[in-house]
Amino acid sequence: MEGKKFHIRTGIIAALTAAMFLCFFILLYHYQIVQKIDQSTAQSLNTLSSVESVPAARGIITDRDGNELVGNQTQYQVTLDLDKMGDAAAQGAAVEQLIEICRAHDIAWTDTELPISAEAPYVFTGENTYTYVDSDSGETKPTRLGRLCDDMKWEKSEDAADLLSQMAETFGLTELSESEQRDALGVLYSCYLRKKEILWTDYVFVSDVDISFISVVKERSLPGVSIDPVSVRAYPQPYAAHLLGRVGLITAENWDEGENYKAQGYSMDDSVGQSGVEYAFESYLKGTPGERTITVDKEGNTVSVEDTVAAKAGDTVALTLDGGLQAAAEDALAEYVPQLNNSTGGGAAVAIDVHNGGVLACANWPTFDAATMTYDEAYDSLSPLFNRALQGTYSPGSTYKMVTATAGLETGVITPTTQIRDTGVMDYYGTQFRCWLYRQSGATHGMETVSDALRDSCNIFFYHVGIDVGIETLTQYAQAYGLGEPTGIELAESTGVNAGPEYSASVGTTWYAGNTLSAAIGQSDNLFTPLQIANYVATLVNGGTRYSAHLLQRVTDADGNVTEYEPKVLNTVELQSQNLDAIKQGMLEVVQNTKSVASAFKNLTDAGIQVGAKTGSAQVTGQENANGLFVCFAPYDDPQIAVCVAVEKGGSGAATAVIAAKMLEQYFGIESQTDAADQTAQDAAPADTTTQDAADTAAARHRSTHRAAADAQPAEDTDGGNDDAVPAEDDAAPADEDTTAPSGDAPPADEGE
Repeated sequence: MEGKKFHIRTGIIAALTAAMFLCFFILLYHYQIVQKIDQSTAQSLNTLSSVESVPAARGIITDRDGNELVGNQTQYQVTLDLDKMGDAAAQGAAVEQLIEICRAHDIAWTDTELPISAEAPYVFTGENTYTYVDSDSGETKPTRLGRLCDDMKWEKSEDAADLLSQMAETFGLTELSESEQRDALGVLYSCYLRKKEILWTDYVFVSDVDISFISVVKERSLPGVSIDPVSVRAYPQPYAAHLLGRVGLITAENWDEGENYKAQGYSMDDSVGQSGVEYAFESYLKGTPGERTITVDKEGNTVSVEDTVAAKAGDTVALTLDGGLQAAAEDALAEYVPQLNNSTGGGAAVAIDVHNGGVLACANWPTFDAATMTYDEAYDSLSPLFNRALQGTYSPGSTYKMVTATAGLETGVITPTTQIRDTGVMDYYGTQFRCWLYRQSGATHGMETVSDALRDSCNIFFYHVGIDVGIETLTQYAQAYGLGEPTGIELAESTGVNAGPEYSASVGTTWYAGNTLSAAIGQSDNLFTPLQIANYVATLVNGGTRYSAHLLQRVTDADGNVTEYEPKVLNTVELQSQNLDAIKQGMLEVVQNTKSVASAFKNLTDAGIQVGAKTGSAQVTGQENANGLFVCFAPYDDPQIAVCVAVEKGGSGAATAVIAAKMLEQYFGIESQTDAADQTAQDAAPADTTTQDAADTAAARHRSTHRAAADAQPAEDTDGGNDDAVPAEDDAAPADEDTTAPSGDAPPADEGE
């Protein structure tokens, strides 16, 4: 009996204990789970989460040795969010305060979109104020201003001041002066284009502000005004501006058309490469953006920020440029071009690695600041933004004679030992073509081999060779050397022109047999870029392998993986060793036997580095002094580097040798021991074009100093004042050298050296 009671009591106690534990667990579940869920639900009802893109750092650009050419730096920029500013009047007041702060700190704000003049009297600045005709569909469509007027119910007045008054009324700015109203309305217009989804790109009120400006803005506690750090491109050195290019926001035209960045996964407000290396290597440099989750409460206060996907920086792009050589080229151009042409023309210099086509230097003068895209206004007429090295086309003058020599030697028309007498004057179909020496002094070069003729730049020799090989063969070899052909460079370039019947027909002129003589000495319609000419010399001296010119050396990704550029062979030029030796010998003797050129290269010669070279020049219509060209390579026995220098209105090619010499001195690590090279420009530059290589004169009216849009200057077949006549029949040369050619279609009679 007692045992039974004991079991009952034990059961009751166990049940009570179990009940207590159950209650405990129920309470624990309620407080820990149910209430937490309720709190979480309540919190979620009072908060809002959004995901935003985290910009990736753009990849840096370096030279071949890893020296930074373009990097990144952090700046602070001010942006505006109208939705947080209140009504239109509040927006106007906030913008006016911001502008007031800018004026006090002498900071310029962004006001580039409102098509009304910034100062009174106020007028519309665009041709189409409210509507325009779509060129594709022919439909009449509203402009941005027209669309905003519709949205804001503003009357489309033909009086700009009246429209400004309507806008000022909307934003409560009527108490301000007219100029203050215009300033504020320019900002509000840009903001409303985005608010009304007429434009999608971000509007940045002001960039690169300092701490004092930031402090004042923060003190005002202006609603809807954000100050955020942004990464912008930085340029630690002032060189290579024409190559590096720039970065900018995606334009509306390239968002879903043109480059179609939308299809490539970009955001509408992303920045992309717009030109130069930044554009060419955008796929490497752009990086991969990350993601960030931001949670705010119902009052708009940030509750939490969490980076959910890490951004990945863009790749490091190493260029083939030798930073020191690039600097030396630009410094030499800046020093000597103004001396040679009294700052009346520009210049360019290109250096190529003869073993792979890598561009070691690519310089222009005048140049500009890559960070600000500004330049010395004194050189505005010289088009400082124009990339002469890649896009300027020049008659090559006597620098072309190695093409004629190659054609003659490789076809068997001449051998390295063939001699041709320089008679001073050559009669061809009744026209006298003269050598520069005969024109200058009445003397002749006598019997000349191809090496002699290259050294002396004897026109008569190359006239004979040109006639014997014919224009088709000349063009064949010119193209094989890459003249008048794309070089393969990753940047925009001009392809130039090879003189011949095909080109003449394309421009509506007639090709005459006599034009072949002009083409054989680098005249007629021949037009090539300094890059093409440098690569032609590189192809010649490396034995005939034409590599694609290129700027890309290697790419290193964020994980350290390296991809090296593989040189590309475009074609080969058949060159027998004895023929190549004969051509190189002539180029060596240019440096050894030409006083002014030898003087320029004295430091290199003293250091045991032999240089082969060729001078050239070409007269241009309406231009007193000829363009000067100079090409060279070194070392002579084992070529590594080929250089081309072009100076507009520079006179003789010999005068420009000093620029190439300075480049080679830097490349081979030779410090100047004398001032001989500096004196070269003065010694070589003649008083007029009749005593220089001036006459690598041009035949076609279509030739120009460079083909830079409206800056192109047509050439004339002049040399020391003598014009050439139009042939009377298809295969004839001009009937009379001293007869004026009405259109410049006839070949030039001779060349001065």
